[in-house]
Amino acid sequence: MKKLLSIFICTALACTATKASAEYIVKQGDSLTGIANKVGMTYKDLRLLNPQIINPNLIHIGDYIVIRSKDKAQDIVDYARSLQDETVYVYGGQQAPTHTDCSGWTQHIYAKFGVKLPRVSRDQARVGTPVAFKDMRKADLMFFSTRADKVITHVGIYMGDKYWISNLSTKQDVEVLSTFGSWTQRYFLWAKRVI
Repeated sequence: MKKLLSIFICTALACTATKASAEYIVKQGDSLTGIANKVGMTYKDLRLLNPQIINPNLIHIGDYIVIRSKDKAQDIVDYARSLQDETVYVYGGQQAPTHTDCSGWTQHIYAKFGVKLPRVSRDQARVGTPVAFKDMRKADLMFFSTRADKVITHVGIYMGDKYWISNLSTKQDVEVLSTFGSWTQRYFLWAKRVI
């Protein structure tokens, strides 16, 4: 059910958004080396941005490949989306992007695009420029607390168009959620801009 809901939300996002500048859809005759050359990347960098590709010799027409563009915010969001079926939530996990928690996941993603973040969410909440909920832009970090004392307990990435993505919990792993969903509205504290 979780994956079905995620597919529905991602499909809805794809239908309402323009084609992302940081994605490439595999066409007939493509190879990873050819795609890297076409988009001006090194093969090694393309592989690092696409951990979902287990065997680089087995890419298929229609596969989604994350590439670098001139829009770092879109690159970050697209890379986060590419990890949706790759990341398993593990509290304190150190094997990003495959086995980690919310802050290890965001730290890994932003590092791919040259942004250094601290390891834990409460420390990540101390960097960057504060942003009001209504002023959030794509790739802003969103911070949450499920505690009465309001200590930061969670971090996610704003995707734009009123959605955010996060490595949420052992029950949900990476999820795309509405910024107007009940959980988001109940626990959201603030956002920070780090790019």
